[in-house]
Amino acid sequence: MIRIGRRITLVGLIFLVACLVPLGPDFAYGQQVTSQFTFTLETLPREQREDMRDFNRYLKDYVEGWDWMDEDLPDPVQLYMEGPLAYRGSVIKTQYASKLTISNGLDIKYLDRWWFFEFEREDQLQHDERRFHPLTWLIDFYVHLMVAHELDKYSEFGGENHFKRAQAISMDGRFDQYYQRGWDERMALAELLLSDEYRPIRQVRRLFHQALANHRNNNNPEAKIQCRQAVAILKELLEKNSRDENARSFLNAHYIELADIFKTETSPEIYQELTSLDPDHQAAYDEYAQGLDKKE
Repeated sequence: MIRIGRRITLVGLIFLVACLVPLGPDFAYGQQVTSQFTFTLETLPREQREDMRDFNRYLKDYVEGWDWMDEDLPDPVQLYMEGPLAYRGSVIKTQYASKLTISNGLDIKYLDRWWFFEFEREDQLQHDERRFHPLTWLIDFYVHLMVAHELDKYSEFGGENHFKRAQAISMDGRFDQYYQRGWDERMALAELLLSDEYRPIRQVRRLFHQALANHRNNNNPEAKIQCRQAVAILKELLEKNSRDENARSFLNAHYIELADIFKTETSPEIYQELTSLDPDHQAAYDEYAQGLDKKE
């Protein structure tokens, strides 16, 4: 027990009060993932619709109340998941199905066709890495993917361990007796994200996000060097496959930011290069290129 003496200085009193008062929301610390779940219930029978009315909140609490990584990031990882819920019947527990869209709200997006799980309103969702659960393990799988993508932005292949954790989840899910459907596809996804084939786009994202940080800190020369490196990798990818889905998704999400980093150039050459790689956004690149002529 700590005994407080009879005499205490004003500074000491202020310090004590500060320690005892809970920190407000502006000083909240430790939330690693923010999530938004939007599962629609309109197709469910009335009884199941009532049972599932708080399902989105249960999942949000499950995700946001857990520490998913050892690293401290400046901003929480974003997870968005949505889909319609379908009723599959009741044996021991009520069973549901859904087709999912999962994203980080920006440049990462996945479609999942086969999610089957059981749930009762009184269930308490628990984090358990040893015993398979068709509901929580799917959530874990996609949280680890989003965490991995986010960590990749801060260091080279920084998300490797989380991609591997998602891979391990999918490998175990494949052998469940009742809910194995869909896990073959998830394992294939995890293996792709860990493959040499996917490594270039991981490098592109790291270079680009580090460039953005430099740009915000007025280190524009370094930002442009990093973006030129990212563009060179994108060029290689698109020369091999002009429809490369990952490269196209990256450009669709970030073409304005990419163009903005080069707005202090003295030549429109980089915008011509971007247009050749990404003709869908030529109008934006042309506008930035025309702006170079008006700087002087």
